[in-house]
Amino acid sequence: MPALAYELAKKNPELRPKLEPVIMKDPRWAFVYTLNVLKRPWPEAEPYIMKDPYSACGYSWLVLKRRWPEAEPYIMNDPLNAYVYATYLKRRWPEAEPYIMKHPYWWKEYKRHFEL
Repeated sequence: MPALAYELAKKNPELRPKLEPVIMKDPRWAFVYTLNVLKRPWPEAEPYIMKDPYSACGYSWLVLKRRWPEAEPYIMNDPLNAYVYATYLKRRWPEAEPYIMKHPYWWKEYKRHFEL
C-alpha cells in the first residue's frame, strides 16, 4: 500500500495530503518520498524513518545533510549502516563499534577505513 500511495502522490500533488499518512508509516517509502518528491526534510515522518537503519542513515545524509543524533541508536544496531554512517561522519563512531564488530566484513572495512 505505501508503494502505491507513493506513486500516486508523486504524480498527483493534489492527492499528497491524503496519501502522506500512508507513506510516512513505511520508513523506506517515507525516506524515498522525502528524497525524490518533497526534496526537503519531513519532520512528521521522522519518528517512522529513524526506526529503519537504512532509511535513517540515508535520510540523515541525503535529506537532512547532517548528523542525526536522535536516529543513531537505531542506525548503530545494523553493522552495515553503522559503518556507512561513521564514514559520513568522517570519524570513528566508538558507540557503534560493538555493533559493527558483530559483522566480520563490516568490522574489517571499518578498521581499514579508520586505519585501526
